[in-house]
Amino acid sequence: MQKKAEVKALLELANHHATFAVDQTLKTEGIIDLVEGEAQTRFDRRMEENGGYHRANNAYLPSADSVTTDPLPFVRYTIDFQNWRTDLHLRLRYNGITLLFEQAVSGTTRPAGGQLRITVITEQNEALELAPKTMVGPSAVVVAYVDERPFLPLLPSHSFPVVSVEELKF
Repeated sequence: MQKKAEVKALLELANHHATFAVDQTLKTEGIIDLVEGEAQTRFDRRMEENGGYHRANNAYLPSADSVTTDPLPFVRYTIDFQNWRTDLHLRLRYNGITLLFEQAVSGTTRPAGGQLRITVITEQNEALELAPKTMVGPSAVVVAYVDERPFLPLLPSHSFPVVSVEELKF
């Protein structure tokens, strides 16, 4: 559980830093939207500074000082200015190496903010439902999947999804 909390804190710090990458031109028009390239760069920088991770495609590779010992696959998703009031169900699949985005299904519109649900399907086709979250504005979502081999062959491995949802800063 401590490892899960540490990975969650690492993702939240990096995601918070990434949410400042809003499009300044659109912001003057009252539209809050993320500049994806800048957001990813900011996220990568914080993952390296705070956790010693380096990105390789859609995974973060740990250093000797990182919390995890195996690569940390992830998916980023942005909920924009026009859609944050609509319920959203994200479905992801972990295939043993990569965390893949499968689908996003929109639902009911709620004036106070839509409900975000995330399901991760494991290699064994087990559906892991993360706790639902209510969106309070346009948001950056990052889901990572920790899948670590045990230190000793007799011990169980550690496998679990972690999510960070941060409102875009404006």
